[in-house]
Amino acid sequence: MKRDSNIFNTILVHVSRTWERIRLTQPFEEMSMDNISSVDFIVMVADDIYANDIIQGFVNDTTQQDYFLNTVGVLSDAYIEGVAEIIIRKEFQL
Repeated sequence: MKRDSNIFNTILVHVSRTWERIRLTQPFEEMSMDNISSVDFIVMVADDIYANDIIQGFVNDTTQQDYFLNTVGVLSDAYIEGVAEIIIRKEFQL
């Protein structure tokens, strides 16, 4: 799958923000994965989100504007961060 770098980078930023918010709520503000390993995990989560049906629907829509309007704004920072939080919490059983 060819990746739209602008959309992927946006997703990556939101996954990183979500990771940090979750990390700050943990005992001693630490995750069970060190900072270097977390980079690979964050990219993996961003890849998973990028590949989901909603994001791909947006990426593959020729106008993108119509897709965004027809999905009632689900391609937003709140959507991306919500999906990221679910994945991160599930992976680390938080």
